[in-house]
Amino acid sequence: MTELERMLKDTLTRMEQDSSAKLTSQGEALEEQQRVLTAQNQALRQLQEENSRIRADLQGLTQRLEGLAGLYRNLEPLLSRLNAILNGK
Repeated sequence: MTELERMLKDTLTRMEQDSSAKLTSQGEALEEQQRVLTAQNQALRQLQEENSRIRADLQGLTQRLEGLAGLYRNLEPLLSRLNAILNGK
């Protein structure tokens, strides 16, 4: 093997090792990013579920408040008359 062939072989071997190391590093980085994305996706799903529960609770509370407002509107004239009676008018 000539000196030139040996240099070319060494250069190609180093390039192959460098490429392999880079690919391994990039693969590991992609796996870490996948883990992060999976965790974020799970957190997002949990937030969406919590948001749905809060919306349902809010809807229930809104209905109760509307019911109480209707009850107040019905009782307000009676309360005014009772107040007038108690004040001796």
